[in-house]
Amino acid sequence: MTTFLGRHDEVDDHIITLVAHGTDVRVVRAGTDKRSVLSEFASALALPAWFGHNWDALVDALRELSNDDQRRIELVWDHAHALRENAPETYALVVDILEQVADERDDLGLTIIDR
Repeated sequence: MTTFLGRHDEVDDHIITLVAHGTDVRVVRAGTDKRSVLSEFASALALPAWFGHNWDALVDALRELSNDDQRRIELVWDHAHALRENAPETYALVVDILEQVADERDDLGLTIIDR
């Protein structure tokens, strides 16, 4: 399930609630274009060396995303507003990728924050 939050929603409360429920919260800034989006994911999630900074590699890396203690992971894609406004095709593609991977995994949730 994907949660969409806007700039006026209680983002901090949402994240605090996730953590309180034992969720491994991973926050990734959205970036402003394809290159910065892929760099933000690579940096924030410490993606493996084989990550090729392309959409297929992002899908593969997200499919393999894990943690040591087998907790549920919530991927929080934050500050998506600028990307949505300036590069709507890239924004839509990233949302599709994130939702696809979240739908494939029982242990991965998704929050997209449009601020």
